[in-house]
Amino acid sequence: MNERLHLYQQHLYTFEACPRRFYLRYLAHVPWPEAPLGPDQALAYERGRRFHRWIERDFLGLLATDETHRDPLLQQWWSIYRANRPALPAGQRFVEASLTIPIGHDNRHTLSGRFDLVVVGDDVDGRPAATIYDWKTGDPRDIGRLRRAWQTRVYLAVLAEGGAALAPGNPEAFAPDRLSFIYWYVEDPDHPRVIRYDEATHRRNLAELEAVVAGIDKQLTTEEWPLTDALAECRLCAYQTYCGRQIAGNPLPVEADEDALEPTEDWLEPQWG
Repeated sequence: MNERLHLYQQHLYTFEACPRRFYLRYLAHVPWPEAPLGPDQALAYERGRRFHRWIERDFLGLLATDETHRDPLLQQWWSIYRANRPALPAGQRFVEASLTIPIGHDNRHTLSGRFDLVVVGDDVDGRPAATIYDWKTGDPRDIGRLRRAWQTRVYLAVLAEGGAALAPGNPEAFAPDRLSFIYWYVEDPDHPRVIRYDEATHRRNLAELEAVVAGIDKQLTTEEWPLTDALAECRLCAYQTYCGRQIAGNPLPVEADEDALEPTEDWLEPQWG
């Protein structure tokens, strides 16, 4: 195979979870054996999608739709957001911004992130800085887990490497030690999770991302896509019947991890060149 791959966080997550799943889902485009989301998860996904859309409209100076009143939980979330949204620093605001950087041997592939909000301005010391904000409707995660999350690692790497495209006149704001990532949870609005970045972390992070992409390239060359050794992954995989790893009972959706399912990503139809 000679694909030039357009990668997002969920692609890296899936490859690390199971190379065979990565192949079936993104290269072979094997149809789902069953619906990828159950009714409860589909409703949660749709709520999250609408919530993100209303916040986007709010930042664009538009009124949120009255649809909020049709779902009591969405109405509650919206009230919490309006009463507890974090104070933002002064600066340029980029809502639902997308960035893409080259990655892999000879920059063969690309790695992209789509940000709920990026604010480019000054930090408390008056130095140029950039902050990612991400709105979450799921169960709050602890800061340690968030630091290790694919979303955190990919978004900070992409912003450090490609952020100057957002604000060409302020490239200093995207130095790794000027970047931070704030996760805001509607279920814990008073305790935003703040992650600081730095040069050493960025070098290590970028090397790890490059290593995963190199692993994908290796499998593309050999055209061998081994099954995961972590059998627990199979219980979450709708492709288990293709691999002879059927487990009693109905299989759950393919991914239950937020790194693999983001309301802001077109996760059902990844684009490959």
